[in-house]
Amino acid sequence: MYRAQSSPASGTTLDEVVQQLATQRDVAGAAIGGSGKDTPLTDASDIDLLIVVGEEWSNLRVGVTWIDGRLGDLLFATTGEIDTIASADSPVPPDTWVGRIASFVADARIVIDYGGRLATAQRAARQWPETALAPRGSDAYRAWHKINYDRQHNRRMLRADDLDYATALDIRLLYGLADVITGYFSIRNLSWEGEKAAVQYLREHDPGFLDLFSKYTAERNRITKFALYERLCEAATLPVGGVWPDEPTSAHLRDPETATPEAHAASTVFLQSLVRGN
Repeated sequence: MYRAQSSPASGTTLDEVVQQLATQRDVAGAAIGGSGKDTPLTDASDIDLLIVVGEEWSNLRVGVTWIDGRLGDLLFATTGEIDTIASADSPVPPDTWVGRIASFVADARIVIDYGGRLATAQRAARQWPETALAPRGSDAYRAWHKINYDRQHNRRMLRADDLDYATALDIRLLYGLADVITGYFSIRNLSWEGEKAAVQYLREHDPGFLDLFSKYTAERNRITKFALYERLCEAATLPVGGVWPDEPTSAHLRDPETATPEAHAASTVFLQSLVRGN
């Protein structure tokens, strides 16, 4: 069973987390992206943070945690990947992980940079054509993480007292629910054979889930509808650990073949230690 843990830095400011990261021997650099890089954070803002780590943590891809009461969206890159960007003679393909990191670095605010490798990579990435930069943007492990990751962002947007956030949430739920449904099958190691076959399977094997889905589609009240969405997330992910707790910290490993619960737990503990400082 996979498990996320409560976030140790939920009440800690972003500046304090950066100070903690600067003391960690496994951290070679860090950069802030998104709106937080150059504008004040609002109550509904999340925090986009790139952390550069040593090669021994090369299986880490992304993580989530809570910082200062906000959702922290963490990207991980190794020193070697940053050096690849810095020394590339031509743009790194945008559909690769290094390409995505290059896109982030090009527009980020660097806050930790031992040896200057992030600054060198940023200068290189900023010289690439804009089209060469990747946009920010199934197995059981991936499905479990994606459903939970989206749920955290959706919960954040639900709390925002802003019509644009509410409408954006309505849009997110359109495709987010599709990920819940397909993830239901991935988590149970069932092949996806189309929507009709999925309905037939649920009617025979899990009518409760199908009933939840029907109630969700019929509901018009946003709050009630979101509560039904959360119940669907919980039911879909139950076999591999269920939904994350409030204000969670959870790592995400790049290679699902090695993403055992033990490896996931070890990486999550490491992630916690980075922001907690011990």
